[in-house]
Amino acid sequence: MRDINYIFALMVFDSKRKNYDVVICVGPQHIEIAKVVINQVKRFFQAQQIYVITSPYYFEKFQLLSLTNLVLVNENELLYRFNFESVADFLKQKINNGDRAGWYFQQFLKLEISKIIQSDYYLIWDADTIPLKPIDFFDKEDKVLIHKSEENHNPYFETLEHILGVTKTVNYSFISEHFMVKTAAIRIMLEELSKNANGMYWPYYILESIQKKDLSLSGFSEYETYGNFLNSTYPDDFRLRTSPSELLNTTRNGSMILGTLPNTKNLHFLEVLGLHYATFEIWQDINPKQIKANKRRVALFFFFEKIPLIRSLNKLIIKNFRKTYSLPQPPY
Repeated sequence: MRDINYIFALMVFDSKRKNYDVVICVGPQHIEIAKVVINQVKRFFQAQQIYVITSPYYFEKFQLLSLTNLVLVNENELLYRFNFESVADFLKQKINNGDRAGWYFQQFLKLEISKIIQSDYYLIWDADTIPLKPIDFFDKEDKVLIHKSEENHNPYFETLEHILGVTKTVNYSFISEHFMVKTAAIRIMLEELSKNANGMYWPYYILESIQKKDLSLSGFSEYETYGNFLNSTYPDDFRLRTSPSELLNTTRNGSMILGTLPNTKNLHFLEVLGLHYATFEIWQDINPKQIKANKRRVALFFFFEKIPLIRSLNKLIIKNFRKTYSLPQPPY
């Protein structure tokens, strides 16, 4: 019955969706989790194409997924004469530390891919974030739905104002684990960047615009840059998720709860908790004993599900997980 309900939900979702692709940037640390993410994206989002930007060294691992709508993009060839080493060399020259090269590089890739995307929109999706159910990214008026956050990192906006002449235009953050972007708007933004760069290649222009003290940390955000540019140029193209049926129930503590590589049963349990997606960050402080105990409780949950007389005990298991990991009640 569960599979039939999902098929029906996907049919309804598909009937309302606009034309969009999905873009996922994958570094070496996220190869295995990204394979799970891609399969779940294929299952729930029904995108036209799933673009995976990564090193050609990892292409074979993703080809084994055998997805007909998977497009593998060489991260070393997407930007013109500009790659990971270009960012690393720049940072080493400026601050003698290239550790943040990958962090900046993947942001540039997510923007540049707009030039080869054929769909009207593309969904930028984090490689460590696993969707657990269908999600609507557009409202009934075809406006993009934004999942806001409360982050407020001033260097992002200092860089934004320097490169585009745009200040922070909203009292919330556009940073999330995903962003449905308008392909044409991204292209226009890159044209503006290139024009302001006065002949300098736009990724270098962004890097040069970041204050030296911020280069080794976080001096640029593609989400904040695009979001505030969008709000200043096309404010009627999007709106915040507001109604209970639009709100997303999420967690960034997937690794703390069930480890860095969850199996199918683990994902089903997270969906039972009411989550739309969960992020599995590899840098989190993970307690192996706690994860083992959690997995035992998950196994107990599914055992109780088979026995009507004790199935009600599962409410206690769910309540305990929500309390322990500060998981909100499902929005609907």
